[in-house]
Amino acid sequence: MLTPEKLHQDVKEYNDESFKLIEKNPWLIPASVALLTFPIAVSIHGFWKNAILKKKLKIEREKTKQLKLENKLH
Repeated sequence: MLTPEKLHQDVKEYNDESFKLIEKNPWLIPASVALLTFPIAVSIHGFWKNAILKKKLKIEREKTKQLKLENKLH
């Protein structure tokens, strides 16, 4: 089992390596942000589209109910 000191040391080494990588390749920052932003944008778009389609479905169901009521009355 890792002791807190060993765990802290491992995390510090990992962070140092990460910072060195970013210092050598600064273009990784916008590229990684773009890679993280794309799935979020797709998810938001899908949620929005789904909400619109649910509303359209409710409208169509209500139209169908109204047509059935009209046919029963005539």
